[in-house]
Amino acid sequence: MLLGNREKNPQVMTRIGMGIMLIFFVMGLLPHPTSSLGDGLYDGIRGALLGAASTLLLWATYLNGQRRRAAKK
Repeated sequence: MLLGNREKNPQVMTRIGMGIMLIFFVMGLLPHPTSSLGDGLYDGIRGALLGAASTLLLWATYLNGQRRRAAKK
């Protein structure tokens, strides 16, 4: 796993997710490949980046909510 078995810090996960999201948006500014194989690979990489970023951001939000609920008790 990316973060291992260490304590999962939502701030670190948010930073990593935002970094991946930034790479996703920067890739949209690059010129698209002309071959059909390159185009499919390019779209696949962008989709994987978007999926990884959204997963990390949602997971960080969930962990942050758990920490807030545990702090109230």
